[in-house]
Order: sequence, then C-alpha cells, then structure tokens
Amino acid sequence: MSKVFIIDDDPIHQRIAQIMIEKHKIYDEFKSYTEAGKALEYLQQNIAAADALPDVILLDLNMPVVDGWDFLEKFDTFRNALSKSIKIYIVSSSVDEKDIMRSQSYAYVHGFISKPLSPDIIRNTR
Repeated sequence: MSKVFIIDDDPIHQRIAQIMIEKHKIYDEFKSYTEAGKALEYLQQNIAAADALPDVILLDLNMPVVDGWDFLEKFDTFRNALSKSIKIYIVSSSVDEKDIMRSQSYAYVHGFISKPLSPDIIRNTR
C-alpha cells in the first residue's frame, strides 16, 4: 500500500492533486495538510508506526507560519528515528534557481517539481 502526504496551504492545488491521484490510481491513500506544522506533529506522533507514515511527501515551499524550508529543518531532526524512509518532493511555483539548488542540499529531497502538477509528474514520484 502506497501513501502520499500533500502539504500545501492552497486548497485548490491540494484538491487538484487529490483528484489526479484518485483518478489515475497513483497512490492507494493520501492525506492533505494546509499547515506544515500539523504534518510534522503527525509524523512525530507516528514515528514508530510505519503503516501510518507516508511513502512520499509533496511539499510546498511558500506557506505561512511553517514554510517548506522550516518543515525540512524540523523533519531533519527526527527523520532518522522514523520507522520508514520517506521521499520528499518539493512542489513549488518558484522557478528561482536558488530554491532548486537549496533543495538539492537535502539528501532525502528527491526532486523539485514546478507547479502545476500533472498525472505523469505525480506518477514519477512513486
């Protein structure tokens, strides 16, 4: 069973991603968060529960309160304790080369995807 978390403060982007995932059966389950802090709490609370953890996280960068960079910094503090390895893909409308380069400094970030998403792009995150 494959599971993806969508962390994005834009509910429209979230819904589009959910529709693509469901329609094209890309992942078996998905969970959406409009607040990155809530996703971090969930991950920490389920640190030893591999079945509850996602295989992939699609992470937006530009969010209020806890942005994508803050999420990565906090995730890095406990990721080695997780009962399963999680691949993170940054999904952003940013085309700033600095953001792309910075994302490559995190070994567990597997790619930088520009919005908008397509079924093929999501499928390639599996």
